[in-house]
Amino acid sequence: MRFNTSIIISFITLVLGMILGVISWIPVSVLVAGVVDLYTRRWVMSDKLGSAKNLSMSIKFFFALIGFYAMIGQLLCVGLIIWWFI
Repeated sequence: MRFNTSIIISFITLVLGMILGVISWIPVSVLVAGVVDLYTRRWVMSDKLGSAKNLSMSIKFFFALIGFYAMIGQLLCVGLIIWWFI
């Protein structure tokens, strides 16, 4: 299985949070978004559309937003780690 940085960073944040006794929804949601982004990124970047072009563009936009959240969520997870150790 392939991993991307959002999966790795959010998993490390989740494990550190469990060790410190602080459970946050941010690393869990970033982990889920990272997995969804991992499996849909290639389809989102392709130029191919199905027969229902409007539906296909809407779904691609939705998955692109999930990928954007996974990318921004990496910064949030690093910020959480810094916040926990300050």
